[in-house]
Amino acid sequence: VGALLVSWLVIGRSLLRRLEMLSAWMRTMAAGDLEARAEVGGHDEVTDMAAALEVFRQHALEVQRLNLVEQLAEELQGKNDELEKVLGDLQTAQDQIVMQEKLAALGELTAGVAHEIRNPLNFVKNFSEASGELISELRDILKEEDGESKEITEDDRSYILEVSGDLENNLERVLSHTARANRIVEDMLKMGRSSTTWQMTDMNQLLEEYARLAYHSARGTDQDVLVDFQFDLDENMEEMEVVTQDMGRVFLNMVGNSCYATNERRQKVLAAGGANSDYMPTIWISTKREGENAIIRIRDNGMGMPPDVQEKIFNPFFTTKPTDKGTGLGLAISSDIIRTHGGVIEVESEEGEFTEMKITLPLSGGAHNGQAEEDAPAWPREQLVDDEDAPEDASLDGNAEDGADEEAPAADGDEAQDDERP
Repeated sequence: VGALLVSWLVIGRSLLRRLEMLSAWMRTMAAGDLEARAEVGGHDEVTDMAAALEVFRQHALEVQRLNLVEQLAEELQGKNDELEKVLGDLQTAQDQIVMQEKLAALGELTAGVAHEIRNPLNFVKNFSEASGELISELRDILKEEDGESKEITEDDRSYILEVSGDLENNLERVLSHTARANRIVEDMLKMGRSSTTWQMTDMNQLLEEYARLAYHSARGTDQDVLVDFQFDLDENMEEMEVVTQDMGRVFLNMVGNSCYATNERRQKVLAAGGANSDYMPTIWISTKREGENAIIRIRDNGMGMPPDVQEKIFNPFFTTKPTDKGTGLGLAISSDIIRTHGGVIEVESEEGEFTEMKITLPLSGGAHNGQAEEDAPAWPREQLVDDEDAPEDASLDGNAEDGADEEAPAADGDEAQDDERP
């Protein structure tokens, strides 16, 4: 009996202890702690219960993990929705900035456009007045005397033919300058709207036209801007298929940059007491056909750029200009436009000396003809014209346009007003 009692006490206490461990483990799990586990040894029913409870714990952990994943997925979806909203707001803000900058740039171009339109209108006015005088002279020759027709001499006939030739020439010039004014207005209207129309374009003429607009725009903002433009345009350059408005924006932006950079250096020289300095703001513009590419170089002797600035000038919103003179979008958008055309822009500059922008474009038409572009433009197609930002010297200005250099006849003492050139 005593042995049985001792055996029962030993076995009972061991069993109770194991059951208590199992019970405590279950209470811990019920409290939500599924990481705790009880090590119950043996080979009896209590061990089987512990093993079954462990299986339950594992399943509970799996369910808990699934619930956590579900919760995290819901939170992630919520964050994604918020990010999409923020991205949409950012895109809207970006579009607004682009549009506002475009309108600002168009406003700055008003002075240049006004001058460009005034110039051909002055030609039209003066040629018309001169033609009127010639007609009056013809009437004097043909005027009847005493009610009878005046006999026309051989000298009169020769003079009539000469005057008729002058009139015909004047009318041709009037038509030419009227077409020029019309083209300027059309270009300005195109600048105000986006376009993706590819068309064959004379790049030399495009460079000159938008260079002139940019120069007179700079003059409209600051009358002290003076630039000597040197053109070296390859006569063998073929017409290229481009989006004319976009390419014009690139040239316009770079012209504005160069005008700004050269003017900054000129002001710096004057401020240092260099009124008698031989420094002359100069911009060199050249085009050249090299193999299957067209090379456009725009070089100026303005402020130049240090290497760290050169690395950033194509980054959106990067600018070294005052906040009221640039937003840092011009060169970023210009780079996108050139990439869309399958080309590249390279910059070479030396601080305080010069900056040269080199544009390489395929004659075949780039991306339009199937040349894929890995990095699509990140900006809206309504690219603005921004006078880009680093104190850089990528400028241009056009001095020659159709008939711009011909002299209109002076009528009644009025001289034709030609392009204002430094």
